[in-house]
Amino acid sequence: CKLMDYDKMGQFLKSLRLSKNMSQYELAEQMHVDHSKINRLENNKRRPTFDDLVYYSQLFEISLDELIACERKNKQNEEKLKNTFLDYLKSQNSKFKKIKIVAILLTIFSIISFMGLITLYFFQNYDTMRAYTFSGSSESYELTNGLLILSKKKIYFQIGRISPEVQNVMIFSEINNERKLIYKGDYHVLLQDSYGYEAFLSYQDFIEGKQKFIVVIGSEEILLNFNQEVSNNNFVYVKEKKIGEKQETKRFLTPTKIKENFQCDEYDSCTLLKEKNTLVYSMGFFYINNDVENYTYDLRSENLSYSNFQKNISFEITNNNVNCMSGNCEEAKKIYEKFYENYVEKYLK
Repeated sequence: CKLMDYDKMGQFLKSLRLSKNMSQYELAEQMHVDHSKINRLENNKRRPTFDDLVYYSQLFEISLDELIACERKNKQNEEKLKNTFLDYLKSQNSKFKKIKIVAILLTIFSIISFMGLITLYFFQNYDTMRAYTFSGSSESYELTNGLLILSKKKIYFQIGRISPEVQNVMIFSEINNERKLIYKGDYHVLLQDSYGYEAFLSYQDFIEGKQKFIVVIGSEEILLNFNQEVSNNNFVYVKEKKIGEKQETKRFLTPTKIKENFQCDEYDSCTLLKEKNTLVYSMGFFYINNDVENYTYDLRSENLSYSNFQKNISFEITNNNVNCMSGNCEEAKKIYEKFYENYVEKYLK
């Protein structure tokens, strides 16, 4: 726009603002100025200072030579924009040079500060928000569809269903063989706590597998087995493909072989007692429990969580990748293959 065609400059600045769907008030807030200044800039009632151009450059990710020329850079106009920018620089007095130096230093400082904040935020928050499902069983009771949401700010813990239905339960936390009662009463309750020294869940102990949770019903105990579903441990999150209504319905469709061989209730929670094992299918999850072992299989992700209480072994396996949480997990893939052959192919295919 020649050497600062201010009419065209005002229109160009306005187009940048509109490209981000920002109001004059919003842009003014970003630039820490009164909105009337934005109005005057866009209507050629005020000429932009170099500071203004630097703000626009940072906010709208546009180079200074593009701003001064009032057009985006391409192969055809690259030389023109370069010359326009050089002419603009030559037209500035010594004050401009001082401002430029200050602006560059401030920009460098801002980048360093921003990177420092990002680094601090990363180390404080990476992999700290997690969601778990949990289940367990005793000789008489089956607990399914439990949910734990864990972060370094809040903790949410809720038992899903207990079959057969009961009125009251006790929930204990156990660390280093020391038990602590954390709740007593009706199991239809959402336990909430804030992250801290007195919280019923010790974040680091739980993550490292040192803290256990036990539900006690009468004289029977149910050791809860947790399966991690979600964690904020991705650097980049990719949107899932849209799931249509038919696919969503199919996602929780009870397999035919389950219906034929298991006893299912009105909620499509299906149970089968086979030798010493209790087999349960519910909403896309398949559970096997006995006195020694616990299996939790997610049909959607094909993730298997396994625990052996006698050998103190626990692991998760997805896509042939083993995440060993305790004990010797050398046999993890063999355990998965045997489980897949005996149960997945028999009942879930």
